[in-house]
Amino acid sequence: MLSRFLAVLAVIVLVVVVGFTAHRRNSPPATSAYNSAPDKAAPSSSAEQPSKQPADQTTNRDDTVGTSGTDRSDKVMTTDLFRRIAKAENPVVVAITAQSRVPAGDLRQYFGDDDFFSRFFGGRPQLREQLRHTLGSGFLINPDGEILTNSHVVAEAEEIRVALFNDERRIYPADVIGRDALTDSALIKLKNPPANLPAATLGDSDTLEPGDWVMAIGNPFELGHTVTVGVISYKGRPFATSEGRFQNMLQTDASINPGNSGGPLIDVRGEVVGINTAILSGDDRGGNLGIGFAVPIDTVKTLLPQLRKGSVQRGQLGVQILSMRLTQDDAKRLGLPKPGGAIISRVEPGSPAERAGLHPGDIVVSYNGQEVPDADHLTSMVADTPPGTKVPIVYYRNGKQESSTVTVGTLELEKKSRESSGQQGADHGFGLSLTDLTPDLASQLHLPGGTRGAVVQSVDPFTPASTAGMRRGDVVAEVNRRSITSAADASRELRSINSGEPADVLFWRDGVQQFVELRKQ
Repeated sequence: MLSRFLAVLAVIVLVVVVGFTAHRRNSPPATSAYNSAPDKAAPSSSAEQPSKQPADQTTNRDDTVGTSGTDRSDKVMTTDLFRRIAKAENPVVVAITAQSRVPAGDLRQYFGDDDFFSRFFGGRPQLREQLRHTLGSGFLINPDGEILTNSHVVAEAEEIRVALFNDERRIYPADVIGRDALTDSALIKLKNPPANLPAATLGDSDTLEPGDWVMAIGNPFELGHTVTVGVISYKGRPFATSEGRFQNMLQTDASINPGNSGGPLIDVRGEVVGINTAILSGDDRGGNLGIGFAVPIDTVKTLLPQLRKGSVQRGQLGVQILSMRLTQDDAKRLGLPKPGGAIISRVEPGSPAERAGLHPGDIVVSYNGQEVPDADHLTSMVADTPPGTKVPIVYYRNGKQESSTVTVGTLELEKKSRESSGQQGADHGFGLSLTDLTPDLASQLHLPGGTRGAVVQSVDPFTPASTAGMRRGDVVAEVNRRSITSAADASRELRSINSGEPADVLFWRDGVQQFVELRKQ
């Protein structure tokens, strides 16, 4: 009996011990919810125990909606974050109205060419200029009334009027201090600024990554101080700001619409990381598709000293270069030691490049002692060089390495833009810029002997040409079954096509003919 009793008692003790151990394993340490050092013993006195929080305060944990940054103080993003940013940053945002004059349309488009006015009014009407009002946004960067905005908002403006936050009934005149067409940025200043103006904090756009939260504030469709929120969709998206010139942009899905141009793109720290510039629109009304572009603020910060002086000086060689990336096969065929470099497609008469002895077909592999990996890098290197600088260049010609020294000239984008509208190499409505095909270029592009045509120098994004897949380096051989022998031929044919009508284009690429249909905008 005694032995049986002891056996039963042993079983009971074993069950109790096992149950207690399992309970301890499933229960968190008493210190884990409150103490950052879980290896320390829990307080022995009930007076030292932290009090339990009421149930209604546990909703604080649900306020966390995302994270950003590496520092824990920056890591938690609460549901009122955007509310606080909008409240703090709205006062620095301004509405801009720029007035300029543009030539009036020719009235003959309505009455034809039958000399209507000569017969009834004794002569043709004199064309008058029309007033144009451009609406945009901007943001204050210091209490002195300096404002950053887009160049296209205030370009050619005769009068600029600015409305401030909570003071829209009063209009402040402003002057353009400096503009830069390449980055589409401009600095304007209020003539008689009020006292105690707020100012935006300029952040660091280089630290942004796709997925980071951002806020856009502006005046779309004259709806003042509209706030929208999104994320960085892409970093470094090339965007055509002028013919043949591209600027790397921040792409965002924060809603940007006409009138937002020049407004700030703001990060979760309340700092400006970009200037809202353009949108990709799916119709003629300019509606937003969730694809917007902003100039990185770091780019603009480097230009501010020059903008304050009135202009931005950039370098140029006076050449056009092909965007094609050279492969291992290309390097072997061209006599290069390795892939890389930029192929010159055209040398402007009287340019620094011509004076330095450069020719179409030369492959630039080194600029000012730095390796040139591709055409985009060479373009940036030259643009960042102060005009007047003497720069050594290493290039290959007919498989042999040669060198020269070029004195960098001054890039005049505004003048080039005005002149390009009358050049035969620039088309209207397709997004193509063309140049003549030379024998050297024909060889570089793997074209059969005797090939004639027009070389595509640049393709603007979001145009019929880019949609059809055309790219720089393509050689147009036919337009609507008509043979093309020069850039002038191609431009003439393209201009003759009415808006909305197609153009059948036959072109060469990598030694092979391809066919596309482009529909004129």
